[in-house]
Amino acid sequence: MLEELKVRDLIGERDRVYFVDAEDTADVAALKLRNFKVRTTGVMKGGRIVGVVGHSDFATKIVALGKKPSEVRIAEIMSDVLHTVTLDSSFYECLDLMNEHGISHLFILDQDGEYYGMLAWTDLQRILVKELKYQLKLAQEYAFGPHLEVSR
Repeated sequence: MLEELKVRDLIGERDRVYFVDAEDTADVAALKLRNFKVRTTGVMKGGRIVGVVGHSDFATKIVALGKKPSEVRIAEIMSDVLHTVTLDSSFYECLDLMNEHGISHLFILDQDGEYYGMLAWTDLQRILVKELKYQLKLAQEYAFGPHLEVSR
């Protein structure tokens, strides 16, 4: 099952793609993240994806250094290292990329190479947990029969 899953299966249709602008000040961008109800988002400049910014960037690059959020542009604190996947990338490709680079988000590009949103580790985790529960149920049924509930 997992080997057949593609990014498009994991995320479904996107009616809205969240991002902040590279020229936004940190206070404006922080409000956007709060309103979007996300911890990390893409950074756009001139209609192109140019970076990623998240809560930890605000904490370590602004608050910890005593800077004023209204005086810091997102371009100054974002990471410009982008790890991308397409809608046709597999579940395992995504998992491998995240593990290899120690990251929790991947940028999704559509068929035209345009920013389509982000895939989070939690998107993969949700599917992985569901699959593990299913495999455990199968193993229990094999070992104890289909009608026996195994107590903890």
